[in-house]
Amino acid sequence: MDTMIFLTSDEVTELTGFKTPARQVEWLSKKGWRFEINGNRRPIVARKYTEKMLGCGAPEDAAYKPNFAALRAA
Repeated sequence: MDTMIFLTSDEVTELTGFKTPARQVEWLSKKGWRFEINGNRRPIVARKYTEKMLGCGAPEDAAYKPNFAALRAA
């Protein structure tokens, strides 16, 4: 089963505690969340970003970083 890249409308409602898009945008903005507004004027939030913000994603230090030392050794 493919994981959806964005939160569903219900998930954004659950996250913010608000049903109206304007209030959702207000909550997301106040909390410093990154989001986009879609063509229906609803906020869309990336699922992986949500996991990171809630402490469920990979820590920044564990994220992919290039190994430049391997290039120098070649």
